Amino acid sequence: MSVAARVCVFCRRHPAQPEWQPFCSERCKLQDLAKWVDGEYRVPGESLAAEDPEAPADNVDNIDNFDTGDGTDHRS
Repeated sequence: MSVAARVCVFCRRHPAQPEWQPFCSERCKLQDLAKWVDGEYRVPGESLAAEDPEAPADNVDNIDNFDTGDGTDHRS
């Protein structure tokens, strides 16, 4: 029974190297990271549009009415 060499998960051309597992080189590792940073890769999840429309929005419209947690009334 022979074990097939694992190929790079990014380029899929070269065998993965132990020092860059699961990639074949630093170049492939950095290119993969760039795709995550640029938003080309996404983790599946619920759509942001599925949020509760009745929930209060987090915005700065009510900046004068905030609670710092110190018991002081900061409202104007």
